[in-house]
Amino acid sequence: MEKLIIIGGGAAGMTAASWARRLKPDLDITVLESTKMVSHAPCGIPYFTEGLFDDESLFMTYTPDYFIEKRKINVKINSIVEEVDLKSRILVVKENQDRIKYEFDNLLLSMGAKPKKINSDGEKIFYVHHPAEATHLRQKLWGFNRIAIIGGGILGIEMAEALRARGKRVIMIHRGKYLLNKMLDEDMGKVVTEKVSSEVELRLSEELVNVEEGGRIVITDKGKYEVDATIVAIGVEPNIDLVKNQLRIGETGAIWTDDHMRTSVKGVYAAGDVAEATNIITKKPDWVPFAPVANKMGFVAGNNIGGKNVIFPGVLGTMITKFEEYIIGKTGLTEVDAKKHGLKTVSATVHHKTRARYYPDSKDIIVKLIAEANSMRIIGAQIIGEEEVLGRLNMLAAVIQKGFTAEDLFFVETGYVPPVNRVWDVVTLAARKLYTGVGGE
Repeated sequence: MEKLIIIGGGAAGMTAASWARRLKPDLDITVLESTKMVSHAPCGIPYFTEGLFDDESLFMTYTPDYFIEKRKINVKINSIVEEVDLKSRILVVKENQDRIKYEFDNLLLSMGAKPKKINSDGEKIFYVHHPAEATHLRQKLWGFNRIAIIGGGILGIEMAEALRARGKRVIMIHRGKYLLNKMLDEDMGKVVTEKVSSEVELRLSEELVNVEEGGRIVITDKGKYEVDATIVAIGVEPNIDLVKNQLRIGETGAIWTDDHMRTSVKGVYAAGDVAEATNIITKKPDWVPFAPVANKMGFVAGNNIGGKNVIFPGVLGTMITKFEEYIIGKTGLTEVDAKKHGLKTVSATVHHKTRARYYPDSKDIIVKLIAEANSMRIIGAQIIGEEEVLGRLNMLAAVIQKGFTAEDLFFVETGYVPPVNRVWDVVTLAARKLYTGVGGE
């Protein structure tokens, strides 16, 4: 019987397993997951930390038993893969105290990403990464009063919001000159920075030197801070240690894959945060470690393993987060990204309201569009608003993926109803500003 083994039971792994099973009912599928959770949602950890829900089983879309009983997928939790031999097609797995060998015909690598770590260790230094660790993390953090967060990216500001909601004093140390600097251009990033600084003690343009006394002393190139605990949120990297010397690693440091999610080794696939893809705009290698991408990579891998030809089109880098009432989204390239790739750009930014003038409780919203200077093709968008951000962001992701120009976007026939938007929608106005060179409403 043909054997498929999947290393990692997260979004990509379980999606691939499910689609492979759908297409090949007799395929022997085993998923090896190092924790107690599969089909899990790491993005929920800040909200669990805040106390918005208490049942850790809600981190899982489906339980291991569901996959075993309903989909006939052999899920092995708490199983740590210690060795991978791609040439011999053998794995060595630690299950309880036993070391068991598995053979495979096809292998899917979906080990995800791992947090970047600092050189210091300590009982009061924390990394926010896996839902299986969320209960322990929350119990610890709720016992502290003043907490440092190293890093001002998405995870950093989400944890800052969660801890502030619990009444904690937060100091955020970030080496960039504004928050979310890998997601937003400076003009948009400063809007977020100003908002966060009203709730959090912010230290920008500071480089971490060391964390001492187990997490209670944070030393930067500009100061020394005494805290009760330290959260390190300086980013993630592909978890490739098991196989990095046995197959091709891409320019981004993730596993190289083709558009079928095949690696450089026959019969070995990679999907999710461990896998590299191609950026749809630049046509260059890119790495986007977010759940929607991981799920779709898993879908492509599972279908191809199951015998159906499905192609992964690439990535745009769509991401969204929030801090209190601000919802912050980005898709495509920033102006900084575009410049790195040698693209000349023009941009338009419009500040607007989310509802008709006469409809109560209208909220502020800002949309920035970025276009390639010569073709006026839309290649990036950033949105900050208090409502109706996600729908606009998703529309713009589709616009960018399909190569719309500013003129195309302006003439999209959008809907209008006073409680939701204005007759001249903010996206339409931004497109018009790009298209005509004329600003304002």
